[in-house]
Amino acid sequence: MTREGILPPAQSALYISEHSTHVKIHEEGLEKLSAEMFTSIKDKLEIPDTGANISYLSKDDPKAVDWIFVADALNFCFWSYTGAVKWTVDGHSGYYALEAALSRAVKEGIDITNPKYYSKITENQLRTIMRSDNEAEIPLFDKRLSTLHEVGTILLQKYNGTFVSCLKEANKSAVKLLQIIVDSFPCFRDEVVYKGTKVSLYKRAQILVADIWNFFHGTGWGEFKDIDAITMFADYRIPQVLVYFGVLSYSDTLMDKVKNDVLLESGSEEEVEIRGCSIQAVELLKKRIEDKIKNSKKDMEVPNSSVIDYYLWCYRRKYADELERIPFHKTLGIYY
Repeated sequence: MTREGILPPAQSALYISEHSTHVKIHEEGLEKLSAEMFTSIKDKLEIPDTGANISYLSKDDPKAVDWIFVADALNFCFWSYTGAVKWTVDGHSGYYALEAALSRAVKEGIDITNPKYYSKITENQLRTIMRSDNEAEIPLFDKRLSTLHEVGTILLQKYNGTFVSCLKEANKSAVKLLQIIVDSFPCFRDEVVYKGTKVSLYKRAQILVADIWNFFHGTGWGEFKDIDAITMFADYRIPQVLVYFGVLSYSDTLMDKVKNDVLLESGSEEEVEIRGCSIQAVELLKKRIEDKIKNSKKDMEVPNSSVIDYYLWCYRRKYADELERIPFHKTLGIYY
C-alpha cells in the first residue's frame, strides 16, 4: 500500500531508523522486551489487564462499525502537561475517556454514529458529549469538531453514509482499507517529508483497521486476509514503554526536551524519529518473538504488530505509576 511518491509505514520506519540522529534502537533492549513478552504467550500473547470496564456496542449491532469509525476519527491528543488536571469521563482518562464519552452519548440517545448528525454537529452539542468529570476540557476541541464535520460529510458524499461501504470496497484486505482511508479522508493522512523523503506513519488510519479486526475477532466485518501487513500505531505512549525497556534511547538534547515538557512540533525531525523508530522497533520485536516461538517448537501464535502494540499500550496502563519515571514526548496534533 502506498500513496504516490510516499513510503508506506513499514518502509518509512526502516528509512527513518537508518537515518535517525536523535533516537536509537538497541539490541539489548529488544532482547529484554522480547523475552518478557515471550513469557506472556500461552497459545497466544496474553494482554495485560488494565482494569477498564466500559460498555460497548455488541458486534451484532448494525451501528458497531460506525461507532468504531467515529471513535478512531477522534482518537488523538489526550495527553496533559506534567501535574495538570486530566480530562476524565466516568473516572477514565485518555482514550478510555473518549470511549466512555461516546458510550454515554449512545445511552443518552444521541445519534453519534450517524454522519447526518455529526457532519453538522454544533460546538455546544459536542461539548455536551465530551463533558468531563472535572474542569478539564478534551484537548484540541476545535480540531475534533472540524474532524467530525470532515469525515461525516465525506461518508455522506462518497460512501452512502456508513463506513461499512469502505469495508465492502476493501474486500477483506487491510491494506486496501488503509488505502481507502488515507485517500478519502484527509485528516488521516499522517505524512511528512523526512530528510528529503516522503514518509507515512498512519497511526489513526492503521488503528482504525486493527480496531475493526480486533472488535469482530477477525470475523465478519473484521476479517482481513492481510492484517499482518499493518504496523504498530506510532503515538506518544508506546515509545515511553520502549524507552523503559531500553529498546529506544534519545539523545541528551532530545531527552532534555522531553523531560521538560518542551513541545515537539508535529512533523519535526525529532518527533518523526521517535515515531518511526518505534514502528521499526516493534517490527524487530515481532521477528525476535517469532524466532523464540520457532526455537521453542511449541504451538504458539506469532503476534502481529497490532497485537504487540496493544500489549505495550496495556502494559503502560497497568504499570502507569512505574512508567511515570520515564517521560513521554508531547506534540499537539491530530495524528495521534
